[in-house]
Amino acid sequence: MSEGIADEHQGTNDLSVLEKFQVQSPEMILWTILYSLLGVGIYILIELIPMPYTMVSLFAFGFAPALAIIAIVGAIRGPIAGLLTGYLGTLLYDLLFYSTVVGMTLPYLAYGVLGFVVGLASYDMTNGRSLVKMSVLSAVGFVFTVLLVVVIGLTLGGVSTLVGIGFVMLPLLTIGLPSVFFLTPLFARLWYAVMLKFMPKALPQ
Repeated sequence: MSEGIADEHQGTNDLSVLEKFQVQSPEMILWTILYSLLGVGIYILIELIPMPYTMVSLFAFGFAPALAIIAIVGAIRGPIAGLLTGYLGTLLYDLLFYSTVVGMTLPYLAYGVLGFVVGLASYDMTNGRSLVKMSVLSAVGFVFTVLLVVVIGLTLGGVSTLVGIGFVMLPLLTIGLPSVFFLTPLFARLWYAVMLKFMPKALPQ
């Protein structure tokens, strides 16, 4: 009897994990892939738009809206979609427009961590507190992303510690944190409203 209850409990946990990752059925897997590809396309298009910023010493002040796209795909469609959007978006952008791939694609995977972290939680796009939680997790996810980018640069790229901190970490943090913190909930609310009206089946069930 106890073994049957344990098996049922294990099956429920497995199902909840699959639901969290939005891969519990072939249809959900398809939507997750489509969301990822849509996020990649939007990321690349936004990256093509020149965004003004100001450098003050080693600090960069401005916005990088494309980063928020990675986060909102994770927030709306789950961690796998967020991971794929960050990884493929940054990878394809550099490959298509700079013809370069660095660090065995690991720095690009680091950007996927942003979407993955945000996608681990659930959100109510109509609730202010939930949107604040999204902002905070976006900031946390981006900090992990920047740390990974720096560590990968130090280990694979032979970058010195001072260069990694001064010319990589500080500019990325000062321009990226405000972008994901303020723009992610704004974009997510807008995207959710559009999808709810035109493609409700694409939203998590």
